[in-house]
Amino acid sequence: MSASFYHAGSIPNVGLEGSEHDLFAKLFATWESKRRRNLLRTVYYEGKNALKDFGIAVPPQMQRAFTPLQEIAKGVHAMTDRSVLEGFVSPAGRDDPFGLAETLDENDFISEFDLATTSSAIHACAFLTVSHGDVAAGEPELLVLPRAADSSAATWDTRRRKLGGFLSVTETDQTGPTEMVFYTWDKVYAFSKQPSGRWKSAVVANPLGEVSVSRLVLQPELNRPFGHSRISRTAMGLTDAMIRTLLRAEVSAEFYSADKYWLFGADVSKFIGDDKWSAVMGRMNAIDVDNPEQKPDIHRFQGASPQPHTEQLRMLKSLFADDQQLEVRWADASNPSSADAIYAAKEELIMKTRTANRTWGRGAVKAMQLAVRLRDGLGSVSTELRGLQAQFTDPAIVSPSARADAFSKLAAAIKDDSPFAMSEVGLEYAGLTRDQIMRFKVDEQRRRAGSRISELVEAAKSVRQDAEQPASQPASQRP
Repeated sequence: MSASFYHAGSIPNVGLEGSEHDLFAKLFATWESKRRRNLLRTVYYEGKNALKDFGIAVPPQMQRAFTPLQEIAKGVHAMTDRSVLEGFVSPAGRDDPFGLAETLDENDFISEFDLATTSSAIHACAFLTVSHGDVAAGEPELLVLPRAADSSAATWDTRRRKLGGFLSVTETDQTGPTEMVFYTWDKVYAFSKQPSGRWKSAVVANPLGEVSVSRLVLQPELNRPFGHSRISRTAMGLTDAMIRTLLRAEVSAEFYSADKYWLFGADVSKFIGDDKWSAVMGRMNAIDVDNPEQKPDIHRFQGASPQPHTEQLRMLKSLFADDQQLEVRWADASNPSSADAIYAAKEELIMKTRTANRTWGRGAVKAMQLAVRLRDGLGSVSTELRGLQAQFTDPAIVSPSARADAFSKLAAAIKDDSPFAMSEVGLEYAGLTRDQIMRFKVDEQRRRAGSRISELVEAAKSVRQDAEQPASQPASQRP
């Protein structure tokens, strides 16, 4: 973007006045000030961060040949891969009490929610906007869209525990934003920049009485309602250090892969070059001596060991694993751990994932509540709708042997017709997914219906036999 776009106070004139203008200006300034830091974390996540060299041990020829690392992405996905939304449940016990199946399917919500939580882990928060879709253009009736923090800005109303305003930058060019959507408590504005440079606006009423956007936040605090990024400053610094270590090891490979020779008493002018690295990288080096009659003498020096670089890289990986709650064996696989030790190493990550699921789940529920209210014209959240909950798989992934043992015990309990084992809660405790539970219930209903039909058939046969038995008796034996 042009430098003028980043000048302080360069708020687009979109034609707002009063408090709405003040809120828009605050949101735009927030987006502008946070965008650079958000883009930096995106660069680290994608492994495209530039080399931060100290200019000491790396020759200029090697500075453009460093190997990018995906350690940051591993740290992000270590949490998000354990956070899997399966659907929504209600205390009423019905499978779809609010008719959300169509909305979830049309918006591909389950899949896009995973993308939104990944964005939240990268930038500390993400958002879900809820609005009426353009059905004539092929959009869903209820449009639920994930928004990344690097293209959004929001304010938080502490007393109401809701968003005070939201700005989504949907399109940009080299001069800055060209399309934006501005959400307030009673209106939604859509701004588009014209070729002349002026802004055109369209406004629709917001019947919900609150900003129709929910936040997906990671690790919020009282003074940071939009949370913390999974990509900490420590993680970024350690990644830079690992890249430098790998690059230094690459440079050192030129030393330990071949021995070095020094020639004492030779003509040094024959070995002088313009490159300052020639004396370091050269296989044959020469040193003058004061006595011109001394015969040249050659000495051999063995190359340096790469072990120091390996140890430093292992240390940096261990520090990174500690910061990101990764398993120790991720940094050092020389000593395999037992299953219990591996689970203990994952415990902190599991607890953090469960905490993230609570806040992310709350954001998903909020989006569904907004969608139901917008569809049904509800002025507030009903008591039953307030009980809606998001359901995630258990982030504590168990081994196949432990799952097999649990299933064998569960199967025995089901055989005994245990009320807990036959309930959805029991099946969830056993580790079954939402789809597996639904298929199990259908199979169980089919089995019970078949058993009931068999019982009715047997009962009908018994009645028929009882009715036919007196007619087959001889007349002398009839009563």
